Amino acid sequence: MKITNTRKLSVIHLAGLILLLALFGTSRASDIEALQIEAPQVKALQVEALQVKAFHAKALQVGSETPFTSLNPYLEIYRTPDKKLDIQTLADNPLIEFKKVETDNINLAYSDDRIWLRFTASNLNHSDIELFVESVFTRLDYVNLHYQDQSGHWISQHGGDRLPYSERPLDRQKLLFPIKLPAGTTNTFYIDIHSSSSLHIPLFITSARAMLETSEFRYKLDGLFYGISSMVMLISLFVSLLVRKKLFCYYFISVLAMTLSLMALDGSGYALWPNAIKFQEVSIVIFQCLNCIFTTLFARKYLLLHRAFPKADLINRFFIVYCFVAMIASPFLPYFMASFSIIIAESLAILWICGQAAVRAHQGHKPAYIFLTAWLFLFAIIGFVAAANLGLSHNYINSIYGLKVAFSFQFVIMLAGLGYQIHLFRLKKEAAEMTAIIAKTEITAKNELLAKVSHEIRTPLNGILGIVELLHHSSLNKIQQEQVNTIHYSGKALSQILNDILDHTRLGSGKLTLQSINYSPEQAAEKVVDIFTPLAQQKNLEFFYFFDAKLPESICGDPARLRQILTNLLSNAIKFTSSGTVQMRVKIDPDLSVRSILFEVEDSGPGIDQELTETLFDRFTQGNTMQASGSGLGLNIAKQLAELMGGEIGYKNTQRGALFWLALPY
Repeated sequence: MKITNTRKLSVIHLAGLILLLALFGTSRASDIEALQIEAPQVKALQVEALQVKAFHAKALQVGSETPFTSLNPYLEIYRTPDKKLDIQTLADNPLIEFKKVETDNINLAYSDDRIWLRFTASNLNHSDIELFVESVFTRLDYVNLHYQDQSGHWISQHGGDRLPYSERPLDRQKLLFPIKLPAGTTNTFYIDIHSSSSLHIPLFITSARAMLETSEFRYKLDGLFYGISSMVMLISLFVSLLVRKKLFCYYFISVLAMTLSLMALDGSGYALWPNAIKFQEVSIVIFQCLNCIFTTLFARKYLLLHRAFPKADLINRFFIVYCFVAMIASPFLPYFMASFSIIIAESLAILWICGQAAVRAHQGHKPAYIFLTAWLFLFAIIGFVAAANLGLSHNYINSIYGLKVAFSFQFVIMLAGLGYQIHLFRLKKEAAEMTAIIAKTEITAKNELLAKVSHEIRTPLNGILGIVELLHHSSLNKIQQEQVNTIHYSGKALSQILNDILDHTRLGSGKLTLQSINYSPEQAAEKVVDIFTPLAQQKNLEFFYFFDAKLPESICGDPARLRQILTNLLSNAIKFTSSGTVQMRVKIDPDLSVRSILFEVEDSGPGIDQELTETLFDRFTQGNTMQASGSGLGLNIAKQLAELMGGEIGYKNTQRGALFWLALPY
């Protein structure tokens, strides 16, 4: 008995399978006639199926005074990878199943699916009403709204940031779709969305009055934020031009970049570039990269990170380079990839900078306290926005206005921080000026003291030298003559030291003036040669001199100061050369790019110690100190005189000794 029943069931199943193949395997007219199902009956079944599915979400009761209302409680959703699915096919297909939206805010993160949403609205009034459907998130690429009019024709409106203003239903920064609902009717509205950006889908429906009231409230909030940012930008720009510090310039550009990124995010920036569709897509990535670059530069300068943490600062530079490369590459990458990469990098960069700021605050760097205060609240908001972009959080509207509040807070606090920096700059400048005044006063007092002391010493010294000169010509024995010569030599040396001190004080105070007369450079050099020839002979040195035949007969300048320089150079050459030769050459400078006379003094002495290379022409510096005598001012005075005469002085070691040179223009 059981076997018989099983066989009967198998036959029934087989018959049913054959019937289904006959119904759906072909579309011939003869098969439809065989089933005796007419077209109006099929259509009635489809309409009934749609009505059943639409009943899953309750209908929204609307009127002429409908407030600004979220559509989420009334929405159903259908996701499909099919980009070519049209509204007619969707509405006619009874197998497509919409699901009730269960969240308060739709956030699907990054997805390549096409999103279909629908809701039903009922007008129970006795008059027609006009409403507006709004997508608050303006960065969706394509947003289309479809509904049927009373005659059954489909009406479609197209929007999204891939369309210029002129092709949108309303020429506004928000994605607005006007809809009409006749009196006493119920209609189902479909919205399809496809976007490469993060799929935040906050949808609202509102009457005209409520839309105006909401827009007015938004404009006040946006105006407050953009007013604060504009004020901060103007102040930072003005200060950067006034004090010419990179710190204020970096902050100005970072505030500008962040303001533009928020304008791109909330759609208000599209008014500046309404037809630049590609730029609309990547603008927020570009502005975020710029903000990350200049925020890092500002933090490095404000917190002195490059000095405090030279090794850790390499990571700061890495973030700067990374963001620059990301900005250049963003137009050529898929939007979700470019956006995701900069969001992660920006978050890590802020974490890293705040960590360094915390360490600087622990070290007692006062500006770091202001920096951390400004970034504390902003850091939490940026984390919330990053979570929203990744689909971990859903409330888009709160994140946008939270960002604006956080940045307003940060802008104002950092503006106070910049004011504190100006205060520090002023204190440093005052301290530097006071130090300079004290140093100048000390130098002036020292020079005056040296000049007075030198002058007072010269008077009795000249008297001593005069008596010594008289004794030198009197009848003295050999021992007495040697003693008088020693006194005379020592007195001359002391007189030269006093002259050097006086010249040094005059040069330091700017009171030394040069003559401007015509003289022969050859004759000026010959007088110096005549003075030192006997001294060289006393030390058994060979003294050679050479004068170029091409020397000009006359030049304009101060011959006394030229002789002073040459006297110093020849005196040192003879003093530090125990045997060998001393040479002086006067010739035209072989460097044809300049028109000058070259004076060279070369000796076969021990040369100049390598350790004195950088300081030889400084004050109170002496070469070969074991043998040195004098003030240590001679070469320094020679250098200052050469510079006053428009020339240069220098030296170099040779294979046999040292060579000093003086180049004077003529």
